[in-house]
Amino acid sequence: MYKLSIDAMSGDLGSSIVVEACQMFMQTHQDVELYVTGKKEELESLSSYENIHIVDARDVVTMDEGIMSVRRKKESSMVKAVMMAREGVVDGVVSCGSTGAFYTSAMLFLKRIQGVEKSCLMVTMPTYNQKGVLMLDVGANAENTPEQLYDFAIMGNIYAKNIRGIDSPRVALLNIGSESKKGDEVHQQTYQLLQQSDRLQFVGNVEGRDILSGDYDVVVTDGFSGNIALKTCEGVASTLMKMIKETMMSSLKGKIGALFAKSSLYSLKEKFDYKSVGGALMMGFEKAVVKAHGASDAKAFCNAMDLAYRMVKMDVVSQMKEGLNQK
Repeated sequence: MYKLSIDAMSGDLGSSIVVEACQMFMQTHQDVELYVTGKKEELESLSSYENIHIVDARDVVTMDEGIMSVRRKKESSMVKAVMMAREGVVDGVVSCGSTGAFYTSAMLFLKRIQGVEKSCLMVTMPTYNQKGVLMLDVGANAENTPEQLYDFAIMGNIYAKNIRGIDSPRVALLNIGSESKKGDEVHQQTYQLLQQSDRLQFVGNVEGRDILSGDYDVVVTDGFSGNIALKTCEGVASTLMKMIKETMMSSLKGKIGALFAKSSLYSLKEKFDYKSVGGALMMGFEKAVVKAHGASDAKAFCNAMDLAYRMVKMDVVSQMKEGLNQK
């Protein structure tokens, strides 16, 4: 049996969506045990499930609290969920709480894979050809060394191969130009490390405008640039959908056209919907750690749980250990 701990209390929408997500998840996953942390009375409807264990946690790390709250709130649902991973009770942990607090708790209480200087956040972004692209780091670190960025490339490459089933992932480095000499010293040195590696299919630099082209499988970046790129893409997609809606609703012809285009527009919206992705992976730890979106509904949180499940089932952490130790 695979085992996951689930933080039920820390998201924007409270425990109700997590309870619903757990119920959805158990319908299709009979080989998993869930340890759900939170206020027992709010999780009572899960007690009838044989493979769900309720772990009472009376405290909550709220979305607006600083990272130091992790140290103060040792009895919180988030910390208890992470501690279960630390103690070997579970194989992975999922939370939709504050990214800073969740990342801090993982850094404080979980072991990193040997050889990994810094862990990172990885997301799957939609692309024009619907394949999707992995991008890491998207916010865990403000600065990174070339060696750390190389580690990110290795972890992204292993994930793309084993979880996404891509035989030879195309790996690129986010930079201000496609030429090898572009960027600051860190990016130039990183370019050389990636180019010299015989374990990666490195295809050079990628500019921000081409991230979603579908020409790349893994995009490597420092957390500062990656977070800006991620949120810019999210903002552009959201604004574009609003503009399309407002334009089509501004005239009778537009409204008639919208009726015929409704299914296509919903399909486009779905491609950029975080709910279908599940969450961001905190890469580099010895356990599967998944950060769901803070405003996740039951569908999104269930997908985040499935992401952690697939990480554990495919034993991706062990493969990353092997890959990183070969560098």
